[in-house]
Amino acid sequence: MRIIILADTHMPRMAKVWPSALLPDLQQADHIIHAGDFQDRRVLDSLSSFAPVSAVSGNIDSSDLIEELPKKQLLTFHGLKVGLTHGDGKGKTTEQRARAGFEGEAIDLLIFGHSHIPVHKEEDGLVFFNPGSPTDKRRQEKFSYGELIVNEDGTWSLRHIYYEDKKG
Repeated sequence: MRIIILADTHMPRMAKVWPSALLPDLQQADHIIHAGDFQDRRVLDSLSSFAPVSAVSGNIDSSDLIEELPKKQLLTFHGLKVGLTHGDGKGKTTEQRARAGFEGEAIDLLIFGHSHIPVHKEEDGLVFFNPGSPTDKRRQEKFSYGELIVNEDGTWSLRHIYYEDKKG
């Protein structure tokens, strides 16, 4: 199962169309995960045309998305337990807020967004992953998103995909 992981797309403000570097992976995805800050409902609708989408709302999403999407989700793919949240809020770091949202829950992977900073690390057996942003890199060198491969036997791999130009 090939899952594309996005966050902080901020469309259409930061891009009018999907970056050409991302588009082939969206077209080949079995599932798409979005960790919030779509900005506009049309972004979710567009993603849904590629593959099934699991998503949470972010702090800049439109009111209809905030009403429709949860603030956090628990997902399971071939036994892999995934926590999904945006990570916004007051106090602590984005990672700390994301972790606090799943305190006491048995998850293998925690996916979050908000900071636009790519993160891939493990602490105490939990993998933290922020895909960065495919359209709004802020102070990062490159735009980014994630790819999660989950095999039927429960093994999995995770990586960032980086690129320099969100247009071409």
